[in-house]
Amino acid sequence: MVTASGHRIEGEVAIIKELFIEGEVLDYERVLVLELSEDVKETLRSAGVSDSVIIGLTTIEAAGLIPDVTTGKLRKTETFLFTTH
Repeated sequence: MVTASGHRIEGEVAIIKELFIEGEVLDYERVLVLELSEDVKETLRSAGVSDSVIIGLTTIEAAGLIPDVTTGKLRKTETFLFTTH
């Protein structure tokens, strides 16, 4: 995997049975298990976020949530399912 900053990181893909995000449950979600360096952990801590779990935007959206930049919190949204026949 390559990060947004262009750094290559190595890890293993795992599937977890249930992932809870702000009261929403995602079943059988894929995760990347990796070891973060102390520098990265310190950067995360200084930003006031967890240094052990990083959840991507697509996972947050799959739970029907979006980040609200005005409050710094997640906000529930309505989701739509489009199908074609």
